[in-house]
Amino acid sequence: MTTNEPSDEVLRQGLDAYTAWVSALRQGKDVPPPVADGDNPLARLGRELQLLSETISRREAELSRLNQVVLTAEREILVEDVLDSIFRGFVGIIPYDRIGCAFLSSGGTRLTSFWARSNMGPMRINKGYSRPLVGSSLREVFRTGEPRILNDLEQHLARHPASDATRNIVAEGGRSSLTCPLFVDGRPLGVLFFTSHQTNVYRDIHQAVFRQIAGQVAVLINKSKLFQELVERNQFLLRQAEQLQEAANRDPLTGVLNRRAFLLALERHMRAGAASGKTLGLVLADIDHFKSINDTHGHAAGDEALRAFTARIGGLLRPGDYLGRYGGEEFLILIGDTPAADLPAAVERYRAAIADDPFDLGGVIRPITASFGIAVVSDAESTPEEIVAIADRALYEAKAGGRNRVVLAAASGHGQAG
Repeated sequence: MTTNEPSDEVLRQGLDAYTAWVSALRQGKDVPPPVADGDNPLARLGRELQLLSETISRREAELSRLNQVVLTAEREILVEDVLDSIFRGFVGIIPYDRIGCAFLSSGGTRLTSFWARSNMGPMRINKGYSRPLVGSSLREVFRTGEPRILNDLEQHLARHPASDATRNIVAEGGRSSLTCPLFVDGRPLGVLFFTSHQTNVYRDIHQAVFRQIAGQVAVLINKSKLFQELVERNQFLLRQAEQLQEAANRDPLTGVLNRRAFLLALERHMRAGAASGKTLGLVLADIDHFKSINDTHGHAAGDEALRAFTARIGGLLRPGDYLGRYGGEEFLILIGDTPAADLPAAVERYRAAIADDPFDLGGVIRPITASFGIAVVSDAESTPEEIVAIADRALYEAKAGGRNRVVLAAASGHGQAG
């Protein structure tokens, strides 16, 4: 034995000290390691044990942090919120300046970008960017199920110049990437892309870190994805229902409110007007000599006359006014919050808009006029049908008086020509 080598007693004491230290660590105690001086085997073993302890402590801290990231993300409901949580939470665990998420199509033939966040600047791969999986190097990632490291994206692009995705990421500033496949019950779901603006960033340890929570992350993203698809499906059905309801309220030829929908709107506004003390005007309009248009030029010309009539009247309506088709060539107009004395002048604008310029009825130019009867609505005692009847009597007087006229029904029911 040389003088540099420890004695058997020193070796035994050193081994006992390291044994006690390792035993304390195993029990979860935080105790300092024995001093490892010199270059003898025991000292070298001691330093390796210390490094192992530090590595285990670091991995435990990383695992705790990863679990915290997953727990935080689990509180989110929508996919974007889950991925935003991952983007914030992975800082210091895996290096990145950009994270992107893409999902496989139902047939597994295309990969489509769904979400991305970047600190590198403007992104060129955004939501909706889609590429076929055939011919892509990502097929190997899904085949092996293992995260892939590319530590020099410019070099990778030089070897694969046809890779549009790599070209765009390089243009964004990406220089290395960690591609992590996502699987749910053995079925490929999509990919998380970690990208750094520096080369040679990713190591095996980063692959191992992601493997630890890959299953949890995939299940979490899939759950939120399915929930979001359900929400979007329900929103689509609601929009369809609203569109169907809207279609049910519209006259199919002219697009204005149909008779039922208009009378319901009239009833609501009559109640509101009575409560606020505001006066409303109900106008019943009839296109003069409409039958002669059909008889002379055909029903297509008659339909065009109806559409053009509603377009001219509709262009003059104020916010809160309504236009509806009562039947045939008769139309109802609700004029809101207008004193009775001002109603004839307001309706005169409609009459002039019809009479002053001829109509193009599909190649046939023909002048058209209309007659208008006005009923004043100042309380909610009458029904909508009774108010329409009053306007109808005023309309009859307008037509009897020579047509192309505006008549305001008097309080007694007799008309006053305007």
